[in-house]
Amino acid sequence: MDFNEHSNKQFKPNPWMKLSIYMGAFISHFTAGIVNVALPGLAGTFQADLAIVQWITTAYLLVISLCLPLMGQWGDRLGHRTVHNLGYLVFTVSSVLVAFAPHVTALIVYRVMQAVGAAMFQSTNMALLTVHLPKEQRGRALGVLSTAVALGAMTGPIAGGLITEWLTWRWLFLIHVPAAVIATFLAYRYIPSRQITCKPHSFDGVGAVCFAAAIGFLIYGVSTVSSGNDWGSAQTWIPFVVSGMSLLILLRWESRHPAPFLPVHLMRKPMLGVGLTVSLLSFALANAVLVAAPFYLMAFARIDHAMIGYVMTAYPILLAVTGPLAGGLSDRYGPKRLIISGLGAMGAGSLLMVLFLNSLSLPGMIVVLALFGTGMGLIASPNNSFMMNHTPAAYSGVMGSMIALTRNMGMVLGSAIGLGLLSGRAGSLQHEADAFYMIFMLNLILSLVALGVFVLVTLKRRRLAASGIDS
Repeated sequence: MDFNEHSNKQFKPNPWMKLSIYMGAFISHFTAGIVNVALPGLAGTFQADLAIVQWITTAYLLVISLCLPLMGQWGDRLGHRTVHNLGYLVFTVSSVLVAFAPHVTALIVYRVMQAVGAAMFQSTNMALLTVHLPKEQRGRALGVLSTAVALGAMTGPIAGGLITEWLTWRWLFLIHVPAAVIATFLAYRYIPSRQITCKPHSFDGVGAVCFAAAIGFLIYGVSTVSSGNDWGSAQTWIPFVVSGMSLLILLRWESRHPAPFLPVHLMRKPMLGVGLTVSLLSFALANAVLVAAPFYLMAFARIDHAMIGYVMTAYPILLAVTGPLAGGLSDRYGPKRLIISGLGAMGAGSLLMVLFLNSLSLPGMIVVLALFGTGMGLIASPNNSFMMNHTPAAYSGVMGSMIALTRNMGMVLGSAIGLGLLSGRAGSLQHEADAFYMIFMLNLILSLVALGVFVLVTLKRRRLAASGIDS
Protein backbone atom coordinates (compact mmCIF):
# COMPACT_ATOMS: atom_id res chain seq x y z
CA MET A 1 0.00 0.00 0.00
CA ASP A 2 1.38 3.44 -0.94
CA PHE A 3 0.78 6.69 0.92
CA ASN A 4 -1.44 7.81 -1.95
CA GLU A 5 -3.87 5.08 -0.98
CA HIS A 6 -3.67 5.68 2.75
CA SER A 7 -4.07 9.48 2.91
CA ASN A 8 -6.72 10.58 5.32
CA LYS A 9 -8.40 13.56 3.67
CA GLN A 10 -10.33 14.44 6.82
CA PHE A 11 -7.20 14.88 8.93
CA LYS A 12 -6.25 18.55 9.29
CA PRO A 13 -2.59 18.83 10.34
CA ASN A 14 -1.74 21.31 13.07
CA PRO A 15 0.95 23.85 12.07
CA TRP A 16 2.59 23.36 15.48
CA MET A 17 3.16 19.72 14.55
CA LYS A 18 5.08 20.74 11.45
CA LEU A 19 7.03 23.38 13.36
CA SER A 20 8.17 20.82 15.94
CA ILE A 21 9.48 18.56 13.17
CA TYR A 22 11.20 21.42 11.32
CA MET A 23 12.92 22.57 14.52
CA GLY A 24 14.47 19.15 15.05
CA ALA A 25 15.81 19.05 11.49
CA PHE A 26 17.39 22.47 11.94
CA ILE A 27 18.86 21.83 15.39
CA SER A 28 20.50 18.48 14.57
CA HIS A 29 22.38 19.91 11.57
CA PHE A 30 23.12 23.16 13.37
CA THR A 31 24.76 21.11 16.12
CA ALA A 32 26.77 19.13 13.58
CA GLY A 33 28.40 22.26 12.14
CA ILE A 34 28.79 24.46 15.19
CA VAL A 35 31.74 22.46 16.58
CA ASN A 36 33.91 22.37 13.45
CA VAL A 37 35.37 25.88 13.71
CA ALA A 38 35.90 25.43 17.46
CA LEU A 39 38.03 22.27 17.28
CA PRO A 40 41.42 24.04 17.59
CA GLY A 41 40.17 25.92 20.65
CA LEU A 42 38.77 22.73 22.21
CA ALA A 43 42.14 21.02 21.68
CA GLY A 44 43.78 23.80 23.69
CA THR A 45 41.09 23.81 26.37
CA PHE A 46 41.35 20.06 27.04
CA GLN A 47 45.10 19.86 26.33
CA ALA A 48 44.38 17.08 23.82
CA ASP A 49 45.77 16.25 20.41
CA LEU A 50 43.72 17.61 17.51
CA ALA A 51 43.45 14.10 16.05
CA ILE A 52 41.51 13.08 19.19
CA VAL A 53 39.43 16.24 19.40
CA GLN A 54 38.31 15.78 15.77
CA TRP A 55 36.29 12.78 16.94
CA ILE A 56 33.88 15.24 18.55
CA THR A 57 32.72 15.90 14.99
CA THR A 58 33.57 12.58 13.33
CA ALA A 59 31.89 10.42 15.99
CA TYR A 60 28.70 12.49 15.76
CA LEU A 61 28.50 12.03 12.00
CA LEU A 62 29.51 8.37 12.11
CA VAL A 63 26.98 7.36 14.78
CA ILE A 64 24.13 9.16 13.01
CA SER A 65 24.97 7.36 9.77
CA LEU A 66 25.17 3.98 11.51
CA CYS A 67 21.93 4.44 13.43
CA LEU A 68 19.68 5.88 10.71
CA PRO A 69 18.53 2.56 9.14
CA LEU A 70 18.04 0.96 12.56
CA MET A 71 15.98 3.88 13.85
CA GLY A 72 13.95 3.88 10.63
CA GLN A 73 13.07 0.23 11.24
CA TRP A 74 12.17 0.94 14.85
CA GLY A 75 9.94 3.77 13.68
CA ASP A 76 8.09 1.43 11.32
CA ARG A 77 7.65 -1.18 14.06
CA LEU A 78 7.21 0.86 17.26
CA GLY A 79 5.65 4.00 15.82
CA HIS A 80 7.25 7.00 14.14
CA ARG A 81 5.99 9.37 16.83
CA THR A 82 7.41 7.22 19.64
CA VAL A 83 10.91 7.01 18.16
CA HIS A 84 10.93 10.64 16.97
CA ASN A 85 9.91 12.15 20.30
CA LEU A 86 12.15 9.88 22.35
CA GLY A 87 14.99 11.05 20.14
CA TYR A 88 14.21 14.64 21.16
CA LEU A 89 14.50 13.69 24.83
CA VAL A 90 17.80 11.83 24.36
CA PHE A 91 19.22 14.68 22.25
CA THR A 92 18.23 17.41 24.73
CA VAL A 93 19.52 15.62 27.84
CA SER A 94 22.80 14.64 26.19
CA SER A 95 23.29 18.25 24.98
CA VAL A 96 23.34 19.40 28.60
CA LEU A 97 25.69 16.55 29.57
CA VAL A 98 28.09 17.46 26.74
CA ALA A 99 28.22 21.07 27.91
CA PHE A 100 29.38 20.01 31.38
CA ALA A 101 31.74 17.19 30.37
CA PRO A 102 34.82 17.17 32.64
CA HIS A 103 37.25 15.91 29.99
CA VAL A 104 37.43 15.19 26.27
CA THR A 105 36.64 11.47 26.59
CA ALA A 106 33.38 12.17 28.41
CA LEU A 107 32.59 14.88 25.87
CA ILE A 108 32.94 12.40 22.98
CA VAL A 109 30.80 9.80 24.81
CA TYR A 110 28.02 12.31 25.43
CA ARG A 111 28.37 13.49 21.84
CA VAL A 112 27.69 9.90 20.73
CA MET A 113 24.52 9.91 22.86
CA GLN A 114 23.52 13.16 21.20
CA ALA A 115 24.03 11.55 17.78
CA VAL A 116 21.80 8.61 18.71
CA GLY A 117 19.01 11.02 19.60
CA ALA A 118 19.52 12.98 16.38
CA ALA A 119 19.36 9.77 14.34
CA MET A 120 16.03 8.88 15.99
CA PHE A 121 14.26 12.02 14.78
CA GLN A 122 16.18 12.41 11.52
CA SER A 123 15.07 8.93 10.45
CA THR A 124 11.39 9.50 11.23
CA ASN A 125 10.66 13.16 10.43
CA MET A 126 9.88 12.56 6.73
CA ALA A 127 7.68 9.60 7.58
CA LEU A 128 5.68 11.69 10.05
CA LEU A 129 5.09 14.43 7.49
CA THR A 130 4.16 11.88 4.83
CA VAL A 131 1.79 9.94 7.09
CA HIS A 132 0.01 12.94 8.56
CA LEU A 133 -0.24 15.21 5.52
CA PRO A 134 -2.41 14.72 2.44
CA LYS A 135 -0.54 14.23 -0.81
CA GLU A 136 -1.16 17.75 -2.08
CA GLN A 137 0.66 19.25 0.95
CA ARG A 138 3.65 16.91 1.23
CA GLY A 139 5.92 18.55 -1.31
CA ARG A 140 5.77 21.97 0.33
CA ALA A 141 6.25 20.46 3.81
CA LEU A 142 9.24 18.41 2.70
CA GLY A 143 10.58 21.54 1.00
CA VAL A 144 10.50 23.45 4.28
CA LEU A 145 12.14 20.45 5.98
CA SER A 146 14.97 20.43 3.43
CA THR A 147 15.42 24.16 3.90
CA ALA A 148 15.62 23.71 7.67
CA VAL A 149 18.33 21.07 7.20
CA ALA A 150 20.40 23.29 4.91
CA LEU A 151 20.00 26.42 7.04
CA GLY A 152 21.05 24.49 10.13
CA ALA A 153 24.16 23.21 8.37
CA MET A 154 25.04 26.71 7.13
CA THR A 155 24.36 28.72 10.32
CA GLY A 156 26.09 26.25 12.64
CA PRO A 157 29.65 27.25 11.64
CA ILE A 158 28.74 30.95 11.80
CA ALA A 159 27.41 30.58 15.35
CA GLY A 160 30.44 28.44 16.26
CA GLY A 161 32.81 31.19 15.15
CA LEU A 162 30.98 33.85 17.19
CA ILE A 163 30.83 31.66 20.30
CA THR A 164 34.51 30.78 20.01
CA GLU A 165 35.32 34.49 19.78
CA TRP A 166 33.12 35.82 22.58
CA LEU A 167 31.92 32.99 24.89
CA THR A 168 33.17 29.80 26.58
CA TRP A 169 33.17 26.45 24.79
CA ARG A 170 30.20 25.19 26.83
CA TRP A 171 27.87 27.49 24.89
CA LEU A 172 28.62 25.46 21.75
CA PHE A 173 26.39 22.76 23.25
CA LEU A 174 24.00 24.89 25.32
CA ILE A 175 22.90 27.51 22.79
CA HIS A 176 20.33 25.23 21.13
CA VAL A 177 18.96 23.64 24.33
CA PRO A 178 16.02 26.10 24.77
CA ALA A 179 14.93 25.45 21.19
CA ALA A 180 15.27 21.68 21.76
CA VAL A 181 13.09 21.89 24.88
CA ILE A 182 10.41 23.81 22.96
CA ALA A 183 10.57 21.34 20.06
CA THR A 184 10.18 18.42 22.49
CA PHE A 185 7.14 19.99 24.12
CA LEU A 186 5.50 20.73 20.76
CA ALA A 187 6.23 17.22 19.48
CA TYR A 188 4.60 15.48 22.44
CA ARG A 189 1.70 17.92 22.42
CA TYR A 190 0.84 18.13 18.72
CA ILE A 191 2.16 15.11 16.78
CA PRO A 192 -0.75 12.62 16.57
CA SER A 193 -0.30 8.95 17.35
CA ARG A 194 -1.88 7.78 14.07
CA GLN A 195 0.54 5.19 12.73
CA ILE A 196 1.22 2.48 10.16
CA THR A 197 3.49 -0.29 11.40
CA CYS A 198 5.22 -3.33 10.00
CA LYS A 199 4.75 -6.82 11.30
CA PRO A 200 7.47 -7.75 13.81
CA HIS A 201 10.40 -9.72 12.39
CA SER A 202 13.75 -11.01 13.56
CA PHE A 203 16.68 -8.61 13.66
CA ASP A 204 19.20 -8.98 10.82
CA GLY A 205 22.44 -8.90 12.82
CA VAL A 206 24.73 -9.85 9.93
CA GLY A 207 23.31 -7.08 7.75
CA ALA A 208 23.69 -4.56 10.57
CA VAL A 209 27.35 -5.51 11.14
CA CYS A 210 28.17 -5.36 7.41
CA PHE A 211 26.44 -2.01 7.12
CA ALA A 212 28.33 -0.65 10.14
CA ALA A 213 31.62 -1.82 8.64
CA ALA A 214 30.85 -0.34 5.22
CA ILE A 215 29.82 3.06 6.56
CA GLY A 216 32.33 3.18 9.41
CA PHE A 217 35.39 2.41 7.30
CA LEU A 218 34.17 4.76 4.55
CA ILE A 219 33.87 7.71 6.94
CA TYR A 220 37.21 6.81 8.55
CA GLY A 221 38.83 6.74 5.11
CA VAL A 222 37.27 10.08 4.23
CA SER A 223 38.57 11.59 7.48
CA THR A 224 42.13 10.43 6.73
CA VAL A 225 41.96 11.99 3.26
CA SER A 226 40.59 15.25 4.65
CA SER A 227 43.44 15.28 7.19
CA GLY A 228 45.93 15.41 4.32
CA ASN A 229 47.17 11.82 4.21
CA ASP A 230 48.72 10.63 0.97
CA TRP A 231 46.37 8.67 -1.32
CA GLY A 232 49.12 6.12 -1.86
CA SER A 233 49.50 5.23 1.80
CA ALA A 234 47.97 2.06 3.23
CA GLN A 235 46.33 4.10 5.99
CA THR A 236 44.28 5.84 3.29
CA TRP A 237 43.25 3.10 0.88
CA ILE A 238 42.80 0.10 3.22
CA PRO A 239 39.65 1.59 4.87
CA PHE A 240 38.10 2.12 1.42
CA VAL A 241 38.89 -1.47 0.40
CA VAL A 242 37.35 -2.85 3.60
CA SER A 243 34.32 -0.59 3.14
CA GLY A 244 33.84 -1.78 -0.46
CA MET A 245 34.13 -5.46 0.48
CA SER A 246 31.67 -4.99 3.36
CA LEU A 247 29.24 -3.31 0.99
CA LEU A 248 29.42 -6.19 -1.51
CA ILE A 249 28.83 -8.75 1.25
CA LEU A 250 25.97 -6.63 2.59
CA LEU A 251 24.21 -6.41 -0.77
CA ARG A 252 24.56 -10.14 -1.41
CA TRP A 253 23.34 -11.05 2.08
CA GLU A 254 20.42 -8.61 2.08
CA SER A 255 19.16 -9.77 -1.33
CA ARG A 256 18.54 -13.23 0.17
CA HIS A 257 17.38 -12.31 3.68
CA PRO A 258 13.60 -12.49 4.36
CA ALA A 259 13.73 -9.42 6.65
CA PRO A 260 16.83 -7.45 5.63
CA PHE A 261 18.43 -4.68 7.68
CA LEU A 262 18.39 -2.52 4.53
CA PRO A 263 15.34 -2.72 2.23
CA VAL A 264 17.28 -3.82 -0.85
CA HIS A 265 14.04 -4.91 -2.52
CA LEU A 266 12.86 -1.30 -2.45
CA MET A 267 16.01 -0.22 -4.27
CA ARG A 268 14.94 -2.44 -7.17
CA LYS A 269 12.16 0.04 -7.87
CA PRO A 270 13.87 2.26 -10.46
CA MET A 271 12.47 5.56 -9.20
CA LEU A 272 13.56 4.89 -5.62
CA GLY A 273 17.04 3.85 -6.68
CA VAL A 274 17.56 6.86 -8.93
CA GLY A 275 16.03 9.16 -6.30
CA LEU A 276 18.55 8.06 -3.68
CA THR A 277 21.36 8.43 -6.23
CA VAL A 278 20.27 11.99 -7.01
CA SER A 279 20.06 12.76 -3.29
CA LEU A 280 23.58 11.47 -2.66
CA LEU A 281 25.14 13.25 -5.64
CA SER A 282 23.34 16.58 -5.16
CA PHE A 283 24.51 16.93 -1.56
CA ALA A 284 28.03 15.87 -2.59
CA LEU A 285 28.04 18.50 -5.34
CA ALA A 286 26.82 21.25 -3.03
CA ASN A 287 29.18 20.41 -0.16
CA ALA A 288 32.23 20.20 -2.42
CA VAL A 289 31.53 23.79 -3.51
CA LEU A 290 30.74 25.01 0.01
CA VAL A 291 34.06 23.78 1.45
CA ALA A 292 36.10 24.94 -1.56
CA ALA A 293 34.51 28.38 -2.04
CA PRO A 294 36.09 30.08 1.03
CA PHE A 295 39.57 28.93 -0.06
CA TYR A 296 38.88 30.15 -3.61
CA LEU A 297 37.68 33.54 -2.37
CA MET A 298 40.78 33.97 -0.20
CA ALA A 299 43.15 32.92 -2.99
CA PHE A 300 41.63 34.75 -5.96
CA ALA A 301 39.26 37.44 -4.63
CA ARG A 302 41.56 38.22 -1.65
CA ILE A 303 38.74 39.29 0.65
CA ASP A 304 38.66 39.03 4.44
CA HIS A 305 36.82 36.40 6.46
CA ALA A 306 33.89 38.70 7.26
CA MET A 307 33.26 39.38 3.58
CA ILE A 308 33.56 35.67 2.79
CA GLY A 309 30.77 35.03 5.29
CA TYR A 310 28.52 37.53 3.54
CA VAL A 311 29.29 36.06 0.09
CA MET A 312 28.57 32.52 1.28
CA THR A 313 25.06 33.50 2.37
CA ALA A 314 24.04 33.48 -1.32
CA TYR A 315 23.67 29.69 -1.04
CA PRO A 316 21.33 29.44 1.97
CA ILE A 317 19.27 32.49 0.92
CA LEU A 318 18.48 31.04 -2.50
CA LEU A 319 17.89 27.61 -0.95
CA ALA A 320 15.51 29.09 1.62
CA VAL A 321 13.54 30.82 -1.15
CA THR A 322 13.43 28.02 -3.73
CA GLY A 323 13.02 25.03 -1.37
CA PRO A 324 9.42 25.62 -0.21
CA LEU A 325 8.49 27.10 -3.60
CA ALA A 326 9.76 23.98 -5.40
CA GLY A 327 7.91 21.78 -2.92
CA GLY A 328 4.63 23.56 -3.67
CA LEU A 329 5.23 23.39 -7.42
CA SER A 330 5.99 19.67 -7.22
CA ASP A 331 2.63 19.13 -5.48
CA ARG A 332 0.89 20.79 -8.43
CA TYR A 333 2.97 19.87 -11.47
CA GLY A 334 5.10 16.88 -10.41
CA PRO A 335 8.75 16.75 -9.35
CA LYS A 336 10.59 15.55 -12.47
CA ARG A 337 11.07 18.86 -14.28
CA LEU A 338 12.13 20.54 -11.05
CA ILE A 339 14.76 17.89 -10.34
CA ILE A 340 16.11 18.17 -13.88
CA SER A 341 16.23 21.96 -13.58
CA GLY A 342 18.04 21.71 -10.23
CA LEU A 343 20.72 19.40 -11.59
CA GLY A 344 21.05 21.71 -14.57
CA ALA A 345 21.56 24.71 -12.28
CA MET A 346 24.32 22.89 -10.38
CA GLY A 347 25.94 21.86 -13.64
CA ALA A 348 25.78 25.46 -14.89
CA GLY A 349 27.48 26.71 -11.74
CA SER A 350 30.26 24.14 -12.13
CA LEU A 351 30.66 25.03 -15.81
CA LEU A 352 31.07 28.73 -14.96
CA MET A 353 33.88 27.86 -12.54
CA VAL A 354 35.61 25.62 -15.07
CA LEU A 355 35.45 28.20 -17.88
CA PHE A 356 36.30 31.31 -15.85
CA LEU A 357 38.33 29.89 -12.97
CA ASN A 358 41.14 32.47 -13.06
CA SER A 359 39.00 35.47 -14.01
CA LEU A 360 35.70 35.05 -12.18
CA SER A 361 34.69 38.27 -10.43
CA LEU A 362 33.24 38.46 -6.93
CA PRO A 363 29.69 38.96 -8.31
CA GLY A 364 30.36 35.94 -10.55
CA MET A 365 31.18 33.81 -7.51
CA ILE A 366 27.97 34.98 -5.86
CA VAL A 367 26.11 33.85 -8.99
CA VAL A 368 27.78 30.42 -8.77
CA LEU A 369 26.76 30.00 -5.12
CA ALA A 370 23.25 31.21 -5.97
CA LEU A 371 23.02 28.62 -8.75
CA PHE A 372 23.98 25.85 -6.34
CA GLY A 373 21.52 27.11 -3.71
CA THR A 374 18.77 27.29 -6.32
CA GLY A 375 19.70 23.85 -7.66
CA MET A 376 19.58 22.26 -4.22
CA GLY A 377 16.25 23.94 -3.50
CA LEU A 378 14.80 22.63 -6.76
CA ILE A 379 16.07 19.09 -6.11
CA ALA A 380 15.74 18.29 -2.41
CA SER A 381 12.05 18.61 -1.60
CA PRO A 382 10.63 17.39 -4.96
CA ASN A 383 13.01 14.42 -4.90
CA ASN A 384 12.14 13.53 -1.30
CA SER A 385 8.41 13.85 -1.97
CA PHE A 386 8.84 11.80 -5.14
CA MET A 387 10.53 8.93 -3.28
CA MET A 388 8.17 8.94 -0.31
CA ASN A 389 5.14 8.84 -2.64
CA HIS A 390 6.62 5.74 -4.34
CA THR A 391 7.33 4.00 -1.02
CA PRO A 392 4.93 1.45 0.52
CA ALA A 393 3.44 2.91 3.69
CA ALA A 394 4.84 0.17 5.95
CA TYR A 395 8.41 1.13 4.92
CA SER A 396 8.09 4.91 5.33
CA GLY A 397 10.46 5.06 8.29
CA VAL A 398 13.11 2.96 6.56
CA MET A 399 12.92 5.06 3.40
CA GLY A 400 13.05 8.29 5.40
CA SER A 401 16.17 7.02 7.14
CA MET A 402 17.72 6.05 3.79
CA ILE A 403 17.08 9.54 2.44
CA ALA A 404 18.71 11.05 5.54
CA LEU A 405 21.61 8.62 5.17
CA THR A 406 22.26 9.55 1.54
CA ARG A 407 22.09 13.22 2.55
CA ASN A 408 24.69 12.76 5.30
CA MET A 409 26.94 10.59 3.15
CA GLY A 410 26.69 13.09 0.31
CA MET A 411 27.82 15.86 2.65
CA VAL A 412 30.75 13.72 3.82
CA LEU A 413 31.80 12.79 0.30
CA GLY A 414 31.47 16.38 -0.90
CA SER A 415 33.69 17.58 1.92
CA ALA A 416 36.21 14.86 1.09
CA ILE A 417 36.26 15.92 -2.57
CA GLY A 418 36.81 19.57 -1.68
CA LEU A 419 39.22 19.22 1.23
CA GLY A 420 41.00 16.16 -0.18
CA LEU A 421 41.87 17.82 -3.49
CA LEU A 422 42.90 21.08 -1.81
CA SER A 423 45.03 19.36 0.83
CA GLY A 424 48.74 19.88 0.38
CA ARG A 425 48.34 22.42 -2.44
CA ALA A 426 48.50 25.61 -0.38
CA GLY A 427 51.26 28.13 -1.01
CA SER A 428 51.34 28.01 -4.81
CA LEU A 429 48.59 29.87 -6.66
CA GLN A 430 48.99 27.62 -9.70
CA HIS A 431 48.69 24.45 -7.62
CA GLU A 432 45.61 25.86 -5.92
CA ALA A 433 44.15 26.74 -9.31
CA ASP A 434 44.73 23.16 -10.48
CA ALA A 435 42.96 21.84 -7.40
CA PHE A 436 39.97 24.13 -7.90
CA TYR A 437 39.79 23.13 -11.55
CA MET A 438 39.69 19.43 -10.61
CA ILE A 439 37.01 20.05 -7.99
CA PHE A 440 34.67 21.90 -10.34
CA MET A 441 35.38 19.66 -13.32
CA LEU A 442 34.50 16.63 -11.19
CA ASN A 443 31.38 18.47 -10.06
CA LEU A 444 30.41 19.14 -13.66
CA ILE A 445 30.89 15.48 -14.60
CA LEU A 446 28.88 14.23 -11.60
CA SER A 447 26.03 16.65 -12.27
CA LEU A 448 25.86 15.48 -15.91
CA VAL A 449 25.93 11.84 -14.79
CA ALA A 450 23.11 12.41 -12.28
CA LEU A 451 21.10 14.33 -14.87
CA GLY A 452 21.59 11.63 -17.51
CA VAL A 453 20.68 8.77 -15.18
CA PHE A 454 17.54 10.52 -13.94
CA VAL A 455 16.35 11.39 -17.44
CA LEU A 456 17.02 7.88 -18.81
CA VAL A 457 15.25 6.11 -15.94
CA THR A 458 12.30 8.51 -16.15
CA LEU A 459 11.94 7.98 -19.90
CA LYS A 460 12.21 4.22 -19.49
CA ARG A 461 9.52 4.23 -16.81
CA ARG A 462 7.27 6.35 -19.02
CA ARG A 463 7.65 3.87 -21.89
CA LEU A 464 6.88 0.95 -19.59
CA ALA A 465 3.82 2.76 -18.23
CA ALA A 466 2.61 3.46 -21.76
CA SER A 467 2.99 -0.26 -22.52
CA GLY A 468 0.97 -1.18 -19.42
CA ILE A 469 3.98 -2.68 -17.63
CA ASP A 470 4.54 -1.81 -13.96
CA SER A 471 8.15 -0.76 -13.40
